Amino acid sequence: MACSRLCSKVFILYFLTLLVFTLPFKGKVRAQNITKRVWVTSGGSVAFSFKSLTEYSSGKVLNNWTRLNIHYRDTSDAGGDGTSIGWRLLVRAGSDNIQSDGAAPDIPLTAIQVKPNTSIPGTTTTDITLSSANQIIVEGGDPGALPVTGEIVITYECGTPPATPLLGRQPDYYFVDLIFTLVEINP
Repeated sequence: MACSRLCSKVFILYFLTLLVFTLPFKGKVRAQNITKRVWVTSGGSVAFSFKSLTEYSSGKVLNNWTRLNIHYRDTSDAGGDGTSIGWRLLVRAGSDNIQSDGAAPDIPLTAIQVKPNTSIPGTTTTDITLSSANQIIVEGGDPGALPVTGEIVITYECGTPPATPLLGRQPDYYFVDLIFTLVEINP
């Protein structure tokens, strides 16, 4: 009998503790489940090979060179729409200059233009001049609980107007890492 009373009191104390700590949060806590993936399907290495005086003076274009695929989904624990209001694909250079592999002087990042294109519905694309700061190149709205998947194709231009021509630059192998990041837009 005494054990039954003690168990009953422990159960009531446990129930009250649970009630006190969960009741104030009822309906106010929402978990967010965001899945973000971006991967390169082709054109992961961008190399500009200048072979003529014309290419040095007017620049070089790599049309539809890089192909990225994205997957973005934001849902709540209940399976409904999450709290984000959209998504963005950002790009930045991994260094402050286009670096020379040899002894040639580095080339400024402003020599490269990044021009995205996509058929993902409800998106906006922005052509940019490369820099070491994150810049938005593709932006999409809130898809609700549905996933966003699709391809983004990127064209690169080096030494084309409005950039300064590369005429007079020392021949060398130049490189810069490009970092693509898929992020959610929070309200």
